[in-house]
Amino acid sequence: MPDKPLTPDLAAAIERDNRLEDAGMHGDDRATCWTHQSWADDCADDPIHTHPSAHHRLRPHPSDGPRA
Repeated sequence: MPDKPLTPDLAAAIERDNRLEDAGMHGDDRATCWTHQSWADDCADDPIHTHPSAHHRLRPHPSDGPRA
């Protein structure tokens, strides 16, 4: 997993991708990785992406409602 700091550019890009995904963009089209809070290219080879399992947490969608 990448351990680069969350820069202002990256933070803004994550927020932008979150808004676009909420508006209907497919998650595979993100430039950032919600799971790792990094640029998607930096963690594309991580096993959680190449071999997803039941333990992989998808980004919650606002329509899912509040979490308990």
